[in-house]
Amino acid sequence: MPTEKIKSHAINRPETDGISYLAGVALLFMGLLCCLPGTSSAQDNNVEAAHWAYGSLLGTGWYKLDGNRQVYVLRVPPRWYYREATIDESGNRQWGIEFHFPLTFGLHSLDGIEDIIDFDNIGTVSFNPGMEIEFPVTQRWRLRAYGHLGWGSADDGSETAWSYDAGAKSRFGFNNGKLDWALVNKVFIAGYSTSNHTSDTLTGVMAGLDFSYPLSSVTEKGDGFELRWNINYRWFENNPSFTRIASMPVSIGDEWEIGLAIARRDGPIKLWFLSFEHMGLSYHINSDGRFQAITVNFRSSFNR
Repeated sequence: MPTEKIKSHAINRPETDGISYLAGVALLFMGLLCCLPGTSSAQDNNVEAAHWAYGSLLGTGWYKLDGNRQVYVLRVPPRWYYREATIDESGNRQWGIEFHFPLTFGLHSLDGIEDIIDFDNIGTVSFNPGMEIEFPVTQRWRLRAYGHLGWGSADDGSETAWSYDAGAKSRFGFNNGKLDWALVNKVFIAGYSTSNHTSDTLTGVMAGLDFSYPLSSVTEKGDGFELRWNINYRWFENNPSFTRIASMPVSIGDEWEIGLAIARRDGPIKLWFLSFEHMGLSYHINSDGRFQAITVNFRSSFNR
């Protein structure tokens, strides 16, 4: 029997290397910064910080670190797709395998766009390689398991840390005419152990809905654009303290995310030598409204 690929995963797989991804992140992120309010690099606050070793898990954002210090974290997550997950009409399955090589940089301050490319402004660097395995249960239901183990250091060598994160994800897809949508769930655990003999563990769950709708008729070649949006809810077990845009850190126990993006129906979006699953923005807010963020994203909830 011919093998049918799970389309929602395969057609928008970006074929890109780390250099092009970094260039794309910098390009779009600098554009976003032009719209954001100014932020300060340090605050006097006694709220316990989310350690910089969590930067690879939490992604690009503002965090308050030990010593009442704030930094901005920029995460660059190139991937190598070794094998796609497939399932044919007879139910014969092939496991999907991909390898991750995320680099995470912590910046001392972000007073202007020039701070992004200032090497003296880099406060921490960490590398958290790992892999992700995908199993197609049915044509509509997919499961993923992932794990990362890495090491990082402060720029002055005052602290190093081993960090890890692992989890499992589920996606169950539906179709209602032109509208495709899916239930997405995730459980995760992460932690770190530093050279200063401190350690911590963070656990949480996520539940969300992903949607896509064509913006134009699909041609015989299968091209055209589609609108994507998502609504996610995350719950953190031990209330991490961080911010992504606001100047003051906020301790949160949960987070809502609403995202909007544009994608091509026949494959990734390509800009010159850059390639992305989709391009869009997400708005984040916690239940009491004290935490807010705007982030750029290039991947769907299930593929992050």
